[in-house]
Amino acid sequence: MPEGPLVRKFHHLISPFVGQQVVKTGGSSKKLQPAGLQSLWLQDTQVHGKKLFLRFDPDEEMEAPGSSPLPEPPQKEAQKEGAVDPKQAREPSGQKTPDGSSQSAELNPQGEDESECLEGDAPAGDAGRWLRVSFGLFGSVWVNEFSRAKKANKRGDWRDPSPRLVLYFGGGGFLAFYNCQMSWSSSPVVTPACDILSEKFHRGQALEALGQAQPVCYTLLDQRYFSGLGNIIKNEVLYRAGIHPLSLGSALSAPRREALVDHVVEFSTAWLQGKFQGRPQHTQVYQKEQCPAGHQVMKEAFGPPGGFQRVTWWCPQCQPQLSEEPEQRQFS
Repeated sequence: MPEGPLVRKFHHLISPFVGQQVVKTGGSSKKLQPAGLQSLWLQDTQVHGKKLFLRFDPDEEMEAPGSSPLPEPPQKEAQKEGAVDPKQAREPSGQKTPDGSSQSAELNPQGEDESECLEGDAPAGDAGRWLRVSFGLFGSVWVNEFSRAKKANKRGDWRDPSPRLVLYFGGGGFLAFYNCQMSWSSSPVVTPACDILSEKFHRGQALEALGQAQPVCYTLLDQRYFSGLGNIIKNEVLYRAGIHPLSLGSALSAPRREALVDHVVEFSTAWLQGKFQGRPQHTQVYQKEQCPAGHQVMKEAFGPPGGFQRVTWWCPQCQPQLSEEPEQRQFS
């Protein structure tokens, strides 16, 4: 699924539609019944980690308590909504903003579950007005444009992807959501203390979690402490910190754990800034054969026993496994 920086970019693309009424709906979702959203007003949008929350109300005047302001790019020199970067226009997942200009929110597939799970068909009364959106494999948001097939499928057909949900707004634009799970909730589940891109991210809580007697590559993907952190960020920050993915957190010194948290925040923030500025993402070990130092990169799936195994890339020379650390196969 998309990681925190990309979901924040989705959030930024959706925000200009806040305050507009849904005048028409579409999409392939059978459980959601998109028609139930027609005539509702999009009143707010919030983001937490890898999830988006959209607030819908039947009346224009109604607003959600504590409505969040429209997000601004992380730097003043970031691209404005209407700007188009030539490189962005060539990216597979180009989106367009409400004024018709192209924006990109490309996704590196993570192999997450792409099934749709929905709780309830439509909001009822004052409850269930928040639509929670969780993205799966190749999940994306397109604005004023539909995704097109990039290649033929296994049967040789050039069939365009089918959006799960399409929302047409009174202002003339539309949003298309692809490969996502959607469910209604009475309020957004937002915990800034564990969101790696939040100003309220709790470093102390993260450092305490990293001190557990388990491989740090497991802890980094625990959304209770590092919400928004996915496989790309995991691999890149461990390489930058020079830490083997199977290093036990309890075996790492406090300064090394602090440095790892620094890399998490710095890499995630830089990735988000790059999204707004139209810069392509550059990785050092993720899906690479060699690290920047020219060493061969190893690749293997690691995960908790009985849990989800994630493909991990690391450099044995730049990230040596310490003698007090367990053998790799013990946790694979």
